[in-house]
Amino acid sequence: FVDGTALVYVLIQVTNPVAFFLILGGYGLYKVYEKGDKHRWSRLLKLYIHYWAILLIFLVIGHFIVPTKYPGSVVALLKNVTGFETTYNGEMWFLFPYVVLSALSPFIFRIMAKFRAITIIVITLFIHLCTSYSISRYGPSFWYHNYWAYNPLLVFHLLFSFTLGAIAARSRFFEQLKAWTDSYGGVKSIIAWGGIAILVLISCVFRYNFFYAFGIITCLLLVRMPRWIQTILGKLGDQSMNMWMIHSWFCYYLFRDFIYSFSYPLLIFVVLTVISYVCSLIVNILVRPAERLVMTRSEINTKPIL
Repeated sequence: FVDGTALVYVLIQVTNPVAFFLILGGYGLYKVYEKGDKHRWSRLLKLYIHYWAILLIFLVIGHFIVPTKYPGSVVALLKNVTGFETTYNGEMWFLFPYVVLSALSPFIFRIMAKFRAITIIVITLFIHLCTSYSISRYGPSFWYHNYWAYNPLLVFHLLFSFTLGAIAARSRFFEQLKAWTDSYGGVKSIIAWGGIAILVLISCVFRYNFFYAFGIITCLLLVRMPRWIQTILGKLGDQSMNMWMIHSWFCYYLFRDFIYSFSYPLLIFVVLTVISYVCSLIVNILVRPAERLVMTRSEINTKPIL
């Protein structure tokens, strides 16, 4: 506890997974765009194939555990199958807006090419602030009940982090930073960990730190990690999209009592991560026949799913 508040609630203030994903997604998609993206639609199809498989598995399980909720009405089923409104699994709210961003990415990047980086940052940050205010002010009374308007708003709301990553790719920011700090050896790791600590402390005090995720990513790039840690993170990264679509079914909706029976936050996290990872590997095997029907071998083997 910190001043009467559980440490886990303090740490919630310094986690923003959507911002991290958007920055890295914008970075990766811009790199692909530069090379000539020939697999944009197959990438999105692959994402939906995995989403549908996971949804089907847990809907069947959920029907036996909570038959009154799963699958529910035909309208609810259609909303969840498309990802338009994820009433079955609230943590999937991010799926549909990201799909729209990914589909529109070439158009977004062509517009970005006409402006300087600082201009893009100022404009998208202003849009982010406006949408944040609108959601906080009118979310319960309007947006959360009108997804035909809420989803387009979310696309604009998420644009700031997405373009930050794209700007970093366009300017080769991360590559230049790593090249510039190579001569510092182990000292840069110490500086980077210090930077991470400062960013975390600041975010504990100031919740709305818009460049927090970008700062953490930048610092982590400078940290020297043992090969085995890089290998583990790489393996987790390959399964991260599946794990995101799986984990909340266990910890929130269907197996909450089992997951939280482990009592300690770190142990809960490890158990949930292992279960989600193993389930992701199983899903990859189950969806392979469907992928072979509509995708080439190179598209199927592309990792991770973005």
